[in-house]
Amino acid sequence: MARSCGIRIGSRRYELVVLEGNPRKHRISAFATGEFARGGEDPVADTIAELKLLAKEHDIPTDSIGAAIDSGLAAFRTLKLPLGDMEKIGQVIKFEVESQLPQWDIGEVVIDYVKLDEATDSSEVLVTAVQKPDLVREIDILTKAGLEPLEVEIEATAMVNAALAADLCHADDAQILVHIGDASSAVVVVDGGKLRSMRAIHIGSFSHEPGAPALAAVADEPAAEADKAVGTKAKPAPGAKPAPGAKPAPEPEPTPADEGTIYIEQIDDQEQQRLISANVQRIRREIGRTLSGANTKNPIEAVYVCGWELPDLVGTQILDVPVYELDVFEENSGQPAQGAAPLVVAYGVALRQLGSSAVPASLRRENLRYAGKLERIELPAAIAALLLVTLLAIFNIFEKSQLKRVTQHTRYWFKSAANYMFDDPKRGYAGKLERPLKEVDDYFTKIRKANEKPGITPETNPLSDPERTPLAQMSFVDAALRRRIAELNTELGNTGEVTQPQSALEALTRVMAVIADLGEDKVGRIAVKRVESRYEAGTETRADTVRITMAVSFFADSALEATNHLEQLFLSNLRAQPWVVEVPERGSKEFPDGKGIYVENLNIICDLSKLERGTAP
Repeated sequence: MARSCGIRIGSRRYELVVLEGNPRKHRISAFATGEFARGGEDPVADTIAELKLLAKEHDIPTDSIGAAIDSGLAAFRTLKLPLGDMEKIGQVIKFEVESQLPQWDIGEVVIDYVKLDEATDSSEVLVTAVQKPDLVREIDILTKAGLEPLEVEIEATAMVNAALAADLCHADDAQILVHIGDASSAVVVVDGGKLRSMRAIHIGSFSHEPGAPALAAVADEPAAEADKAVGTKAKPAPGAKPAPGAKPAPEPEPTPADEGTIYIEQIDDQEQQRLISANVQRIRREIGRTLSGANTKNPIEAVYVCGWELPDLVGTQILDVPVYELDVFEENSGQPAQGAAPLVVAYGVALRQLGSSAVPASLRRENLRYAGKLERIELPAAIAALLLVTLLAIFNIFEKSQLKRVTQHTRYWFKSAANYMFDDPKRGYAGKLERPLKEVDDYFTKIRKANEKPGITPETNPLSDPERTPLAQMSFVDAALRRRIAELNTELGNTGEVTQPQSALEALTRVMAVIADLGEDKVGRIAVKRVESRYEAGTETRADTVRITMAVSFFADSALEATNHLEQLFLSNLRAQPWVVEVPERGSKEFPDGKGIYVENLNIICDLSKLERGTAP
């Protein structure tokens, strides 16, 4: 049974879902949610250790893992292109979107895209852009934990795939899908069962905590400064960036007690509730902006929320549109009885790995291009190419040596054949051919003279030809001799056009040999009273044959046994011979005493042209 794993990895929390089955029928075999440990000496090592423990506890299928990352890391743009083919769009999409991402170096950005709408000669495309360092950071953490993902996507697309698989989005209505993440929230508009728009709100379930650190990067680089928080003393998270337009906070003077420690200001419950309520109001305000600005063909029937629960959101209304929890799980499919909303994104990723993907998003398509020097494909390809070149060089050396040896042997063979067949006046040697073919004799005379050099005797003359290799020389002589043989056969009439008639005696002998091979112990005593064998010339539609007619008797204890010897042994063995064309059925008569049968005029038609010559008669 197929198994897959989906992981959502955020700045503070993670969710994991393991599915088994197929895209249509499956169940959750394992799930986990948790918060990464904070305050340790090495947060990255702690995170990797925790993920390793998860993999071991839940028997995660490491060959089918997908991951979802924070939607807040992505930038979303909508483009209209005069192209319809997805392959052609993929070739130009990065150049088309470059002008709309001035804040990033396009060479350090991974681009993914989904076709929203298509006309005859144009397409509307939703582009998702993520910076490569952000993506590499998440992939490296999972890889070091032994959970390397085959595909990576953002939380928004995983949520959409889960909702579409659960049949919550129909052709005659529209929905707003919201995922509450750690540091950001994803808002998606689905209209008529199709994705229409996608955006990220930089407010999450932990936004009320001042100085809350993001997930640390793996690379040993200086961390960026965290957002300044009043009354807060915290080390900035690796990879975190200040808000646009914000001035970096001044670095406090470190003390020995400060080094390697993260301090978060403790706030009272009343202040915390106030901050959470403010965050919820900001999220509701952003959802309201999406509702009022959404240009959908169908009315928006509901807002569905998943991720981490916030008060005063699910069960309320925003601009008269009800807000529900996004429940994508089938009943009794292995999900927790309560608190299943945080698992929606991880569930959508696991569904994709099983093959159910309405939105085929993939941020790892370009990963092989930037994973590092000689990694993944480059290193194996370089090693394979080096081994291939080495093997080809060795193979070429052996083949060249073998070719040289074969050429030398062929030259000896050719020279020996020439000395055997043709005269050599300088050596006083008469060849075996009394009247050698003039064409070949002239050729040997020519190459002997061409190779006459000082120090070369008739015995050491190489008979080499600059225009032909030794094999080509032998082929030339062979072709000349074969042409002459064909001419002589034509002159003598030995061309096969006139054939000998088939031998009636040979056909009869072979039939009698079949009887002899059966033996008296098998068929009893056989008496051939009369036999005739004659050759019958063929016509345009019938080949030459030999017809054998005989009167034969079979003796046995009963007529039934004699008939069995005739049919099952004698006639069946005759019909099995390749040179027997036909044995027509012929009635038999019983002896008066019942001790055998006899057959008059039994015909056996033979075609000896089908006989393999060289076999014994």
